[in-house]
Amino acid sequence: MGKQEILEIWDWDTAKPTGKSIERSIAHEQSIPHECVHLWLYRVKNGEIELIFQERASTKDNYPNCLDISVAGHVPFGLQDGKVAKEAEEELGIQIDESQLINIGMFRYEEQEEKYYQREFQLVYLLEENRPLDSYVFQDGEVSGVAFVSLKDLKKIIDSEHKTTIEIYHGHEIITRDISRKDFHPLLFTDNMKKYMNVLFTAIDEYISTGEVKTKLVP
Repeated sequence: MGKQEILEIWDWDTAKPTGKSIERSIAHEQSIPHECVHLWLYRVKNGEIELIFQERASTKDNYPNCLDISVAGHVPFGLQDGKVAKEAEEELGIQIDESQLINIGMFRYEEQEEKYYQREFQLVYLLEENRPLDSYVFQDGEVSGVAFVSLKDLKKIIDSEHKTTIEIYHGHEIITRDISRKDFHPLLFTDNMKKYMNVLFTAIDEYISTGEVKTKLVP
């Protein structure tokens, strides 16, 4: 077994860090709360909002080949600055300016599976990103591709068996592909994620319309 990632334990009732450390695998097995970051990258093209989704690598233990949040990761114990930038560079090979991030709050998340019961505090951010698809680099083995999905289509996919065609880049060429709900990380559509997704959509609309976000996630 490789070196274990060390996380910080958070208090589930107060939503605050405790200063105590724990191995990632133990945190997942024993439902010990910890901190994660989520970054949703978006662009506006021809008046239409598009979100960037990463495609999880085929070697992932959980949900391989599924389209997922642009950037997401656990925060290592002791890391105070550059949390989002670290994950963005590791997963997509891009450098971002964290001063440009739009904070849309923190989400208290629970996920129970047969092998683990995970509890996280997810710090969620938005960032406009207009670079072309073929400028992303997949270097940590976690991500195999990136794709643009319109916000309009994503809303339909959440509510129905809607199908659409997207562009996806796998590191060597951009191809078109038909997708539907089955191609996404299934946990994006669970009941406990409805509030998260609704706030995300509202926050994007608010920011693009007014330049600020009033609707935020509260743990």
